[in-house]
Amino acid sequence: MLPLPQNDLTKTSTLRSKLSQVPGVEDVSFCFQAPAANSNNSTNLRFDNRAEDEPFSINTKAADADYLSTFDLKLIAGRNIIQSDTIREYLVNEAFIKRLGLTNPEDVINKNLRVWGNDALIVGVVKDFYTYSFRANIAPTCIMSSYDNYNNIAVKINTSNVKNILAALEKNWSETYPEFVYDHQFLDERIAEFYALDDIMLKLIQSFALIAILIGCLGLYGLVSFMAVQKTKEIGVRKVLGASVSDILWLFGKEFSRLIVMAFVIAAPVAWYVMNGWLQEFEYRINLGASIFMVAIAGTFLVAAVTVGYQSLKSATTNPVDSLKVNNIKKPHY
Repeated sequence: MLPLPQNDLTKTSTLRSKLSQVPGVEDVSFCFQAPAANSNNSTNLRFDNRAEDEPFSINTKAADADYLSTFDLKLIAGRNIIQSDTIREYLVNEAFIKRLGLTNPEDVINKNLRVWGNDALIVGVVKDFYTYSFRANIAPTCIMSSYDNYNNIAVKINTSNVKNILAALEKNWSETYPEFVYDHQFLDERIAEFYALDDIMLKLIQSFALIAILIGCLGLYGLVSFMAVQKTKEIGVRKVLGASVSDILWLFGKEFSRLIVMAFVIAAPVAWYVMNGWLQEFEYRINLGASIFMVAIAGTFLVAAVTVGYQSLKSATTNPVDSLKVNNIKKPHY
């Protein structure tokens, strides 16, 4: 995404030609914003010459005829708009069809639409695309040519030679607008800005989770060491009576399994409640199914097994003779 500081038709035409000739450039589109953007324009609308405006607003996107191919938007009915500097035709999305209460996209083709006081025909229907972040519904949207509202140049490039392509884009842009400062931004960087706060929260959660796991591992190791001392003679007796190493390991395993299951029963509902509440902020979200919690408890068992495994194995392989030695310390007589 490159800024368009001036809407000078001669300059933009020249720049389009130069950018299109750069090796590795696949598409160039002049537009107000990308399909999903923080900056959107909405207004009222009147469909098919009805007496009153529709009871909903429409998101307007000023863009040229190359907008669809540049952003890989799909037509599901009709055709693309023709290349023009002024509003002559409209494209609408599926959300617009649904808000009108229609089911067949063909029903709106060649129907009149008034937006921003401009009357023109709808010539195509575009498959729904996200107009905002996942927190908001896909808005009814129309796309139309409006040269005066172009603020950006969208350039689709081949990523096999990004460095040289970016250098060529900067050179051509700076030659066209020498009095302005060049800057570019990739579309995924703009989309990432939608979720900047979520990324910060994710990093905090990961950091505190790591600290909690480390503290938990230290606690588990201390607990298994304490249990090993307490059960030294019991382990020796069991081994003398024929218990295998796996039997001794299970002696420790069942104790910790019980604790882990108890902790999971307490923690899982709390985690579900908190995370489900956070997900409600998003119109488009995942579902917290049982599989997520199964992975969580499996991971907990794995961490616990690694933590207590060494000390448990050490106790299980200790010579029973050493475990059953009687202390020679004499009891005091009074």
